[in-house]
Amino acid sequence: MESKKELRKKILTIRNKMEKEEVENNSKLIMDKIVGLKAYKQSKVIFIYMDFNKEVMTSNLIRHMLAEKKRVVIPYTDTVNTLIIPSEITEEADLQLNSFGYYEPKEILPVSPEEIDLVIVPGVVFDKNLNRIGFGKGYYDRILKNLKPSAKKIAVAHDFQVLDEIPAEDHDVKMDMIITESSCYGKDIDL
Repeated sequence: MESKKELRKKILTIRNKMEKEEVENNSKLIMDKIVGLKAYKQSKVIFIYMDFNKEVMTSNLIRHMLAEKKRVVIPYTDTVNTLIIPSEITEEADLQLNSFGYYEPKEILPVSPEEIDLVIVPGVVFDKNLNRIGFGKGYYDRILKNLKPSAKKIAVAHDFQVLDEIPAEDHDVKMDMIITESSCYGKDIDL
């Protein structure tokens, strides 16, 4: 089996070659599935990433969530301490472009992981057993481990990012569900 590092490099190479239109089309299909989920409908506080570099796009879903008066929580990246601070936004104007090229909150309004009902999780590579490989810094793993037991973890990915099996370690946090443009993997699929 290829190492996490090798898989990360291989999948990112494919993702970086995607056309913008394909990313947009996949993202719309995936976001439409999310809003149809019982887990989404029942969630009041949703932690969602800001897409970057051909990841599944989240901006339309964030607008939708704000319009539905959900509490929208976005990651603020503290690179000094290598951690993410979940921070609430109430409108798109609360966001600013950071030096890495993605949006994050202008002002940190921290939300405790225990308040979060649903996390829309990014990643580089996944498998059908609901394992995830991120960028290797552990930012998301720290948040995911501190969620309340009832919180759902839904990863979103392009089809090619989900393999049959990837290396997983005991400390890795499994997803509850992985949604791609054409498939759903996981527990309690209620589409």
